[in-house]
Amino acid sequence: MAIMYTGGAGRVGTVIRAGLEGQDADVRLLVMEPGTELLKGETEFVGDLSNLDLLTELCNGVETIVHLGGIADERSFEMILENNIVGTYNLFEAARRANVRRVVFASSNHATGFYPSDTTIDNEVLPRPDSYYGVSKAFGETLGRLYHDKWGLEVVNLRIGSFRDTPGEARQLSTWLSYRDAISLMQRSIDAPDVGYQIVYGVSANTRAFWENEAGMKALGWQPLDNAEAWADQFAGQAVPGHQGGGYVDPDYTGGLW
Repeated sequence: MAIMYTGGAGRVGTVIRAGLEGQDADVRLLVMEPGTELLKGETEFVGDLSNLDLLTELCNGVETIVHLGGIADERSFEMILENNIVGTYNLFEAARRANVRRVVFASSNHATGFYPSDTTIDNEVLPRPDSYYGVSKAFGETLGRLYHDKWGLEVVNLRIGSFRDTPGEARQLSTWLSYRDAISLMQRSIDAPDVGYQIVYGVSANTRAFWENEAGMKALGWQPLDNAEAWADQFAGQAVPGHQGGGYVDPDYTGGLW
């Protein structure tokens, strides 16, 4: 199976690719700078999400696109617009033109970051973005809905939580996504049959999770194994922010943004 990664040389993509190395014979990486350390079956292509013609060419013969590209934190609206909104449109449109079967879209917990931390939400809630970055992820999810409903593209939206080797602060006892669980989640997002359109929270099996994830997990046949509670003693007494988005919403919160 041919698979293409945008942003595959970034922090998340590097871990995912290493974990899935050798599973696909034709792996295409769209990168902005040459020199990626390639793994088995990988080929590097230099370009960016602004070039729709290049994206369409690279998508020919591809069955699944893993879209990790774009800006991964809050920036000016102009930068978010160019990279995360226009770039995501170009990616979905290239997929449509090239008859790609599925797009796995790296959304974010910041698409719903304005929900209070004492509220449990599922994949049916309306977006409540906490930033321009979060707006761009809500846009990508909605754009994927259009491309699924109108043109039949399968879309898996992964609302990624705090992607780290271990939790780094109290909020991440709720939002942590371990490397092991992220790799298995991506594998199921690529391999699960007939997914249609799905929103799935990228979060480990945390006791304190903000998100009810059963529907998405069932759709993919995925079961996370790790639980941030194993690190809870390290953050005893540390305040949890009032909103799920942490420092993106609560400026006085000193913990991590992810």
